[in-house]
Amino acid sequence: MPRADLRAFRLTCRAYGSIGLPYLFQDLEFRLWPSYHRLYQLEQLAANPKIAAGLGSICFESGVQLEYADYRYWQAQLCHEISSNWARAHAVNGTLNDDYEEFHSQLQARFTPEIAQKYVLYRWHIDQEAALVASLRTRAMLWRILNTLHQHQPAIRFKLVMAEPKITLEHLEQFNVGHYQNKLPEDLDQRRRVHNRRKNCIDHFINFLYAAAHSNHGTRDLTAVGLPHALLAHDHPITVVTLQSTFRNLHRLDITLSSFPHSERLSRGSVHDLGIGERNAAAANLLQLLNQASNLDHLRIEFPDGEDAEYSSVLFDPTHITRTPRLWMQRLKTLSLSTFRCSWPNLATFLGICNSLESLVLSSCRLQTGSMIDLLHFVPSMELRHIAIQGIWYCDEDSGKWHSHTPQDFNMCVAATTYEGPYVHTGMRCMVEKFMLKGGKCPLPTRTTDGGVQDIWEAMGDTSWHYLPFLA
Repeated sequence: MPRADLRAFRLTCRAYGSIGLPYLFQDLEFRLWPSYHRLYQLEQLAANPKIAAGLGSICFESGVQLEYADYRYWQAQLCHEISSNWARAHAVNGTLNDDYEEFHSQLQARFTPEIAQKYVLYRWHIDQEAALVASLRTRAMLWRILNTLHQHQPAIRFKLVMAEPKITLEHLEQFNVGHYQNKLPEDLDQRRRVHNRRKNCIDHFINFLYAAAHSNHGTRDLTAVGLPHALLAHDHPITVVTLQSTFRNLHRLDITLSSFPHSERLSRGSVHDLGIGERNAAAANLLQLLNQASNLDHLRIEFPDGEDAEYSSVLFDPTHITRTPRLWMQRLKTLSLSTFRCSWPNLATFLGICNSLESLVLSSCRLQTGSMIDLLHFVPSMELRHIAIQGIWYCDEDSGKWHSHTPQDFNMCVAATTYEGPYVHTGMRCMVEKFMLKGGKCPLPTRTTDGGVQDIWEAMGDTSWHYLPFLA
């Protein structure tokens, strides 16, 4: 039975409700965002033993509103999204022009004259809610709620997500202007508003991490999606201590790094990229924090595309490895790296330190020296149980790029129609992975100095794994 139907079914009878309770809330992910009403709902959930026992994870979502997202921008984007969803929903049975005209007229009728003013006021309401949740009071409240929750569910996964606050048409239709029109006047300093939004976002994450790390749960399992560089680069004592406490207890970490949305107002008048220094500090601090994680077993890191140079330099540069021992690498059982760049000697040195690895996933790399064949011949010596090389690999010495595809992404390749397949279980990718696990004869010939082997690589490829020269 679908969850929505189960929810409606359990409301018809108390006996039915008790039967459906464990199925409806089994491994539930509770989504938090900067709202005291949402914190109150989490507090009520934690006080209910039957529901709290089924909670699997708590996700805290926060972000920065786009400074250029005025009413017309929001209306156009929302109309496009709603229209696209309606078209997909009616694509199977087909639609008539009259049906679309009726739908479109009803949609436009919902944008009443007061919606524009509601939109402006609601954006300011979001900023004020964000400022309230960024206070120290929230940290204490979260800590108390998590300790209450620990009595019924001791194993909780924590998740951070940076995403732009979403404003729907339903939000504005339900928004009561009379409850908020007497609040503090809107700040007219646009530059200060952008700065405060970024600061509040960092404070939200720090409050959540502080409460989680100092609660009875601890932070054993953490997923961070879109974690801003500014958070890792932040040098406030509370931030530093909180991050150290968080990483010290980690057993599993899945982290994807990103930047705050670009701000014309903050970057105006500067001839330098403000993010370079921030990323340098974030990369150095990330390495120090990982050294705090002496119990780390599973690690996945995805660097932002186009902003990976600073992180790759710190992670793979042998001078950093010599100066800062990688104690966390010697315990790892699972390692996944995505969107990075390095030379082949540095990558080989890095992988050689991981003595306890059982599973390795490498995705989307710029291999500046060395060949892909060098990596394929090196991996069997690691004696892994699972290995996957994914995405697009740019190899300078191979004068081309290697594509490794799954059934989900092979049709996005520029050469998808060139090869047959996908032969995921019997094709070149399968043979390459078997060679890396068991050794034997490499399915691809070694690179030669005359460059003729590139034609052989290209001819041997299929949809699952193929080589393309740089000009392709």
